[in-house]
Amino acid sequence: MGGVCVDRINILLVDDEETLLSLMQEVLENRGYKVLASTSSVAALNIFSVTPSRFDLVISDEKMPEMSGTDLAEEILRIRPDIPFILHTDYPGDVALEGKASTCGIRAIVRKSGSMRDLIASVCRFLDS
Repeated sequence: MGGVCVDRINILLVDDEETLLSLMQEVLENRGYKVLASTSSVAALNIFSVTPSRFDLVISDEKMPEMSGTDLAEEILRIRPDIPFILHTDYPGDVALEGKASTCGIRAIVRKSGSMRDLIASVCRFLDS
């Protein structure tokens, strides 16, 4: 990971699918990242709001029951415009979604149906820069 001390990297991970959330958390933690995982976008926003400097990256699903990933990104990026935000979705290529993601400051959209390698590559790209 280039000069980044991985064990000091904190990721906020949000997905309402518990099985996928657990898998992503395990993969990221096995790479040495510290991960705070939440099945609720509202709870994740509350956690982030209390200590925004605690996190180095946010990864969120788009389709969430309480607040979409793009809406969560808008709120988080209002608090901390510099934080990298990755949207993890089943709907890549959706022009409206890509437009909204770009407008609100989301730095990458990663397809859920892709491999975990794609997600890790995006994480590394933002944390190494």
